[in-house]
Amino acid sequence: MCTSKLPLSLAGLRDVVLAGDPGCLCDPELFTGPAGTEPEDEPPGDRAARIAVAREVCAACPVRLACLAYTLRTRPAAGLWAGFTPEEIAVLVAAANRPARPRRSTALRPASAEPVRIAGVA
Repeated sequence: MCTSKLPLSLAGLRDVVLAGDPGCLCDPELFTGPAGTEPEDEPPGDRAARIAVAREVCAACPVRLACLAYTLRTRPAAGLWAGFTPEEIAVLVAAANRPARPRRSTALRPASAEPVRIAGVA
């Protein structure tokens, strides 16, 4: 399901994801890790392989955009969501919350204007 207009509510996003036949429902342990195993107890090689396969499923998911919107708002602490780990989601949220830097532009200063001189600077 590719849509440019997603619901604004969490319940609406959740409903869009669940109605869109997400691939994560077929094998939840692929996205959360083995049942009964704490994340830190999963061997690193096994975890990396599991996450790589889960990312492939997410890449082909018809509701990945809605899942990502839901994920960015809920910030889950575990699992793989829309192809991102909780650590990656935190980075995305932090980047989205950072104010944009204004672009440097010469349009504000006419090209013929004299450069500004600062006292004590050559």
